[in-house]
Amino acid sequence: MRPVDRRTFLRASAALGLAAVRPAGSALAASSIRAAEVMAAAEQYLGVPYVYGGNDPVRGLDCSSYVSLIWRIPRQSTDTMHNYASEIDADELMPGDAMNFPYQGRRSHMRLFAGWATEDRKAVWVYECAFRRGVNHRPIAYDDRYTPIRRHGFVPDVPQPAPSLPVEYEVPGGRFFSQPGSGDGLTGFAVLDKDEVRFWTEFRRLGGVDALGLPLSRPFELLGATLQRFERGLLRWLPDARRAVVVYGVLPPPEATELQPTPLTQPPDPGVMSGFPPRPA
Repeated sequence: MRPVDRRTFLRASAALGLAAVRPAGSALAASSIRAAEVMAAAEQYLGVPYVYGGNDPVRGLDCSSYVSLIWRIPRQSTDTMHNYASEIDADELMPGDAMNFPYQGRRSHMRLFAGWATEDRKAVWVYECAFRRGVNHRPIAYDDRYTPIRRHGFVPDVPQPAPSLPVEYEVPGGRFFSQPGSGDGLTGFAVLDKDEVRFWTEFRRLGGVDALGLPLSRPFELLGATLQRFERGLLRWLPDARRAVVVYGVLPPPEATELQPTPLTQPPDPGVMSGFPPRPA
């Protein structure tokens, strides 16, 4: 017998179950649930590992089984979640709603909305169960490729929290530090692995903040070398050795010390969809 992938199995299972209880084209009713209950459950499962196809809150979950669990509905996939939810506008998102990216036959993902992270709504707090992360809570760039959805029977009794960001936090490819800037997560400097220059990897290898201090510039080019300044030295990238060394006595150009806005307010890279497993979810 030819093996059936998880997405095909879930779609078929959902179709069989739903066909018996409702007419074609109608939405499946769900018992009511309060946003406060959803958010408490989202927090409860922090740290549960990601398992492709998983549906066990002890052994592991994937993105859609996590949302199904905390929404208290039968296990769905990103392709079948619409049976228990309706599309809403981004401006209507409230804590406990979800953002879904279904894509039959290709990678897909789902996240739980927890609040806006910035006033301009370019960054958002989410709970998600993601590949290599497990269940986590973090700020990310808002990605309008995701469809905002609301569970049937959802009672939005949790108010929209005030937008905020941590002082420092993970960003794609590294970490953003706002201590040298505004201190509110909005401006500062990022330490990144970008293209061939892996300053974030080398920063950690060489002792991180404890050894080098906070970043005081963005990466810059000087006499054919790529460098980034920190409180206690500079990292210089050695392309032939594919590593960095600590150097001293070099001043970055003024433009390299101008504070950067957080990368979370920049449009997401259209070729990057974080949180995906190596196979369709």
